[in-house]
Amino acid sequence: MRMDLKEPALPNYKLDGATNIPLILAVEDDEDNQLLLKHALTMFGWQYIFATDAIAAIALAKERKPALILLDIVLPHISGLQIAAILKSHQQTRNIPLIAVTGLTREGEQDRIFAAGFNDYLAKPLNLNHLRQAIANNLRPFPYCEIARSNFNDKLLSW
Repeated sequence: MRMDLKEPALPNYKLDGATNIPLILAVEDDEDNQLLLKHALTMFGWQYIFATDAIAAIALAKERKPALILLDIVLPHISGLQIAAILKSHQQTRNIPLIAVTGLTREGEQDRIFAAGFNDYLAKPLNLNHLRQAIANNLRPFPYCEIARSNFNDKLLSW
């Protein structure tokens, strides 16, 4: 008996039209951390855009509808926790997975971050294995992530 298997339906993520690679919005104000994220996201093969403040982050999230947002918590003027609250309150951005990228590692900080609606938490300084795994886990069920997972070690060794 032959069974026809269907491709699983993908969530309504914004994809890069030419390559079907998920778009990631990274919100980071520190130039050194921006450079590290840019190199890592390029090495992993993901499309990305950057914002350095709350206004740009919220505008890009609404306009570009990224598949995932990497969000620093300590930002000038408006914190990442406040940005998360704003994004979660809008219909068009409330379902975008949020990953906190922060140096806040005191007891209770993780609880506050998850209570604010974040899906995952990464402590600075960033561990590239943890960054790759958190992104891949939160982008599921993206078939592209399987490629990224399988090629990661080769790329990391040559980086």
